[in-house]
Amino acid sequence: MKKFLDCGNSAQILDEIKKYINKYDCPEMNLDLSRMNILDAAKVMMLSSVYHLNKYPEGKIRCHVKSGDIKGLVAAYMTKNIEVVT
Repeated sequence: MKKFLDCGNSAQILDEIKKYINKYDCPEMNLDLSRMNILDAAKVMMLSSVYHLNKYPEGKIRCHVKSGDIKGLVAAYMTKNIEVVT
C-alpha cells in the first residue's frame, strides 16, 4: 500500500497522489488515510477518486480510514471507484 502521509498537509498529499496516478499504472490503488483527521481524509479521498476515475474509469481505490463515520460525511459525493475500509 502506497503511503503518502509523510508528504505534509492535505494539499501536498493530494499533489503527490496526483503525480503517482499520472506516473504509474495503478488501476487498483490503496490509500492509507487512517492517521488523518476525518475532514482531511474526506478531502483527500474525494479528490483522489476524481483524479483516479479520469484515468481509470473502471478502476478502484480502497481508502483505509480509522472510522466508518467518514462514509456518512461523504456519502452524497462518493464516486463509483471508492471503497472505504475501516
